[in-house]
Amino acid sequence: MLERAASPLPVNAMAVAGGPSVTELAQAGVRRVSLGTGLAQAAYAATRRAAAELLGTGGLTALDGSLDFSELDVLFRR
Repeated sequence: MLERAASPLPVNAMAVAGGPSVTELAQAGVRRVSLGTGLAQAAYAATRRAAAELLGTGGLTALDGSLDFSELDVLFRR
């Protein structure tokens, strides 16, 4: 088994879909987890699903669970 040496500097990691959880990364010594473009990519995927549904069946169920403007406003006030 390999021994893990401590880094004198904080270790950063990029979170990716299917990768280790934040807890697992922390246990490995990671101090900062970045999402990079992951949130934007998730938003684009949601947009694609909603557009495909709207154009395909005319439905709008892909919008279920969306944040309303008052919820978004609270997030931007933090």
